[in-house]
Amino acid sequence: MLFLSNNSFSGEIPSNLSYCSNMIFLDLGFNMLKGNLPTELGSLSKLRTLILQVNSLMGNILPSSGNLSSLQEFASSENNFSGMIPETLGQLRNLNFLDLFGNKFVGTIPISIFNISALAWLDVGENQLEGGLPSDLGFTLPNIKIINMGNNYLTGPIPESISNASNLEEIQFYQNDFTGKVPSFSKMRGINWINIQFNNLGGEQSTDLDFLCSLTNSTKLKVLGISGNAFRGLLPDCISNLSTTLSQFWLADNHISRTLPYGIGSLINLEILQIQGNHISGNIPSEIRNLNKLKILDLSQNKLSGQIPESFGNLSMLIHLDLNSNNFRGSIPSSLKNCQNLLFMSLSTNNLSGYIPPEIMGLSSLSIYLDLSQNSLIGPIPKEVGKLQHLGELRLDGNKLSQHIPSSIGSCISMERLYVQDNFFEGPLPSLMSSMRGLQVLNVSNNQLSGQIPKFLESLNLTNLSLSYNDFEGALPIGGVFRSAILTSIVGNKKLCGGLPDFQLPKCYYKESKQKRISGIAKILISSISALVGVACILSLLYVFWFRRNKNASASSSSEDGFLHVSYHNLLKATCGFSSTNLLGVGSFGSVYRGLLDQTQSVVAIKTLDLTCDGASKSFIAECEVLRRIRHRNLVKVLTACSGFDFNGNDFKALVYEFMSNGSLDEWLHPTTSQYTERNKLSLLERVNIAIDVACALDYLHHHYEMPIVHCDLKPSNVLLDDEMNGHVGDFGLARFLPEATHKLLVDQSSSVGVKGSFGYVAPEYGAGSAVSTEGDVYSFGVLVLEMFTGKRPIDDTFENGLDLHRFTKAALADRVEKAIDPILLQEIEELEKRRTIAPEGKNRSWCSIKDCLVLIIEVGITCSFESSKERMGIYDALTKLQGMRKKLLEFIVIV
Repeated sequence: MLFLSNNSFSGEIPSNLSYCSNMIFLDLGFNMLKGNLPTELGSLSKLRTLILQVNSLMGNILPSSGNLSSLQEFASSENNFSGMIPETLGQLRNLNFLDLFGNKFVGTIPISIFNISALAWLDVGENQLEGGLPSDLGFTLPNIKIINMGNNYLTGPIPESISNASNLEEIQFYQNDFTGKVPSFSKMRGINWINIQFNNLGGEQSTDLDFLCSLTNSTKLKVLGISGNAFRGLLPDCISNLSTTLSQFWLADNHISRTLPYGIGSLINLEILQIQGNHISGNIPSEIRNLNKLKILDLSQNKLSGQIPESFGNLSMLIHLDLNSNNFRGSIPSSLKNCQNLLFMSLSTNNLSGYIPPEIMGLSSLSIYLDLSQNSLIGPIPKEVGKLQHLGELRLDGNKLSQHIPSSIGSCISMERLYVQDNFFEGPLPSLMSSMRGLQVLNVSNNQLSGQIPKFLESLNLTNLSLSYNDFEGALPIGGVFRSAILTSIVGNKKLCGGLPDFQLPKCYYKESKQKRISGIAKILISSISALVGVACILSLLYVFWFRRNKNASASSSSEDGFLHVSYHNLLKATCGFSSTNLLGVGSFGSVYRGLLDQTQSVVAIKTLDLTCDGASKSFIAECEVLRRIRHRNLVKVLTACSGFDFNGNDFKALVYEFMSNGSLDEWLHPTTSQYTERNKLSLLERVNIAIDVACALDYLHHHYEMPIVHCDLKPSNVLLDDEMNGHVGDFGLARFLPEATHKLLVDQSSSVGVKGSFGYVAPEYGAGSAVSTEGDVYSFGVLVLEMFTGKRPIDDTFENGLDLHRFTKAALADRVEKAIDPILLQEIEELEKRRTIAPEGKNRSWCSIKDCLVLIIEVGITCSFESSKERMGIYDALTKLQGMRKKLLEFIVIV
């Protein structure tokens, strides 16, 4: 036996392997081998298993393969083999596993292969094969379990005889040109996967879908895909009797008509239901509320009517909801607020009316797409739109919306495309839209907007801007997107002037009256006085902060200022005397306990400072100063602080935070033996979401506060996870305000040498005495990303001779990225790989799609953790790349 798989071998297969005449097992899979197969291998008459999959081998499969008389397993998928499949393969009477998937074979499938009665697995998918299938296929392959012929050019009917292949578990005939009626599957009780999508099956009106009723005895059926055919008639009521194990049901792009059967609510384990592109009419049956495991529901491009059911609120697992291009009327149900996992929602091109529910506009989970366009919605855009911080595209065009565009939309910092044209919006574009630095397309045409065109539009990365048919006035900017009359549309604004010549606007003429000049002087005086008053206010606030910080805060639990006040006694009681049973963790400057506050009856996390530690008091002050100023959904929220004395008269300081029920990221990445039984493993998508959450938090700290804030101690133990596995950055004990001079005014923590951080996460320049910078946080973020996806700590026991996490992943990226990936993720990817062929579009998208995503993630981690701070990627760019990668990943997950 010779096991040589997954070793990055390159070059050609040596012909002298044929000298190993007694070899029974040869595995060369998952390497980088190229060239033709040596014909000498055909002499290995005792060989039982030959595995060549996932290489770059080419030419013909062994013409002498008929001599491999003992061969039982032959896997050569995902290579570049070409030419005809040799007829001699049919001489291998002991062959039970034949995998030729993903090559360049042409011609017909040799009839001899269909006569190998021992064959249990036949995979010739993703080639260029043509011709039909033998009519007696079901009789000549009595032991067949898996048959994949997807994505070829096969024609003719699916043989009726296939109904006799009672051992079949999986049928993959997708993306060919099969025609006619689908045979009965009634004898296939063990079948779990049927994919006959994208052919030309059906076309015989009312009887087209009768074969669905033959599956009611198939108790293991999980996936049923019939999309993209010519099926007509109605969906039979018998689908209510399909197995409750069914998790994916694909019916899209046929000619199915009439109403949805009420019995569809019986398929309680459905996760994907896609019926778009048919002629389904009537109301959505209320029984759909029973499908509470649905993740993807697509009923778009049908003739459905009535109201969108309130029962959709029961579908709390939904991540993708598409109801566009139907005849729905009435208001958008507010119950959709319960769908807290939604990433994509389209309700466009219906007859919906009424106001946009604030709860729907504020669904912060939406990160890919929200489309409410082409309806009859009225009123303003709810201010809750600011919660869509991760949304990529928002479409509200073609409604009857009015009033001002809310300034809160400026919080949508990840938005790339915004369409609000063809409404009745008025007033100026809000200045806070300048924060939408990811915006590429903005269309506000055909409204009643007024005022000057904001200069900040020049600084955005816009590739398409439409301001047409509004009431904008004044000078047209000349920078950024305004350099191109092709990319920018301004027609229908009669009061505009200036701009570049291509816009053909009149010149701007300015007349400044005496009254305006006097007014200008008055404004300068008012501004100066305001500045002096502002300075006085700041000094007063600083005095109040100093006074309150040094005051004994052991008093009452409530106050007129509206903030929760707690004493040492309150916290002692909340933690049962700071009992070890409530201890959550120990850090550099103290311990964190779980507690139950009497005042609010809520569970909280209480961080007590060990004031005997050097720097603990400064850490407390720094954290108070930062946390009282910042607010962001991905930062741990501080509820209150306590600064006083314990019962022995010793100084006591503590911070009280919101409790994060899922603990720290570190506990998930490196669980102890006991934690393995208590928690599930982090999935690929969960890790991506957490990485994006952390990047969002850093982007806010670095770019969206009045002065940059550097965290200085970013690591997995300082990333906490809430009920929904959202990431929150905590522990600001080492945080710094920039510029440094401003920070020194607030807190005496000016020494750059005093920066501690955590070993393995601290930027290299800090060790050389460099000043604190946002680039230092980016370095820590890069290390954290690499740790999340490799499962290795930055200083791992397996690293030797100067190797570290950055160098380890960089080397793997240049070789095979999967060598560096956490084995837990590789197991998950293998599961996704098994479902690859249900994908209705693209060839072999599974591993390639996920590998592309993993490469991008590792590249972000590597680029952020470069030794030179000048070479590091900015946190906003890292965030943008990760969000783009998540979209690709979600598109793939939606498909499979």
